[in-house]
Amino acid sequence: MADAAGDVICVPTPDGYAEARRMGRAEAGQSRWWIKHTWGAEAFYGTAEQAVMHMKRRADEHEGSRLGRTG
Repeated sequence: MADAAGDVICVPTPDGYAEARRMGRAEAGQSRWWIKHTWGAEAFYGTAEQAVMHMKRRADEHEGSRLGRTG
């Protein structure tokens, strides 16, 4: 599991680290996160746990497309 230090989460990926920074809180425990991958960045809305899962899924998708895998 990723280590969370304050409002920052780092997750190891095959290309390096992905980093999520909390941008603000919403209701029901969700937050707005700015996620930086080695190939780009995106906004994500959810809990810290959901952000970690999203970062891992996106890293897997990127690795698969980089290696020419489909499905």
